[in-house]
Amino acid sequence: MSGVAIITEACIGTKDRACVDVCPVQCIYEFDATTGLLTSEEEAGSGEVENTHTANPDSVGIFGDSILYVNTDECTSCTACYQPDVCPVGAIYSEEAVPDGTPRRKYNSSDPTTGNDHTFFIQLSRDVFAD
Repeated sequence: MSGVAIITEACIGTKDRACVDVCPVQCIYEFDATTGLLTSEEEAGSGEVENTHTANPDSVGIFGDSILYVNTDECTSCTACYQPDVCPVGAIYSEEAVPDGTPRRKYNSSDPTTGNDHTFFIQLSRDVFAD
């Protein structure tokens, strides 16, 4: 699906969650290690759960609760979360624009991980959702 959002390396340890507030379908999830669930909220920090999924322990174990995850099956490719003024660290890209570390791939201007290959996060976004 064209335009599916992928959250990459710059989110690790940041998790600003501004993307959660702009997502019209609540497809951005946070891992809760105590329950083993990926949870999306109606609004970031509200505690009002929109949806949950069981996390794949092998995949979610890589970064755990240090990063947010997009359910690529639920993402409608609306582009709201990867607009330049949303993510303060530029961690979100459309799937087809995820930088691979080569000069031909453009990085978000605020992404501090310029030059790194982020393509790993495309498969991780799919694998982390176990159900």
